[in-house]
Amino acid sequence: MNVPSRLTFYSAEYALDGGSTRLYAWDENGAERRVYLPRNFYSDGSSVPCQRAGLLYFDDERIPVRSALESDLLRLLREAMLAPCSVPRPGEMKLTPPFTVVGKDLEKLVRGTEEENLRLLVQSVITYVESDAYGPARIAQQL
Repeated sequence: MNVPSRLTFYSAEYALDGGSTRLYAWDENGAERRVYLPRNFYSDGSSVPCQRAGLLYFDDERIPVRSALESDLLRLLREAMLAPCSVPRPGEMKLTPPFTVVGKDLEKLVRGTEEENLRLLVQSVITYVESDAYGPARIAQQL
């Protein structure tokens, strides 16, 4: 795998499926790079766990758990610059008062600036991957 020496994150997506997160960045050469951490354990509606759930992907390639490559990528995420690009929400997606936000993480995303939200989502990927809850063995224990 070709690991860049620098990343600049410009956008992110957070799904309400258990917290799947996609991070979008440019590398030092201006090429788009993607980080994906799927958290939807039952994505097809069945009782069979999704094989991709809970594992880190970089440019659609699964990263081996607790590997040197994983360490390199986490270092890149920690050192990455942020350059949020504004993405307008469609009219039906705009939140207008009154509304209720359940959960502190979602409240931070709803009330945060673009840069705060991007920083929060990058940090959430780092925190989860470094936690004891990360990895296929831990996921199997929870099911």
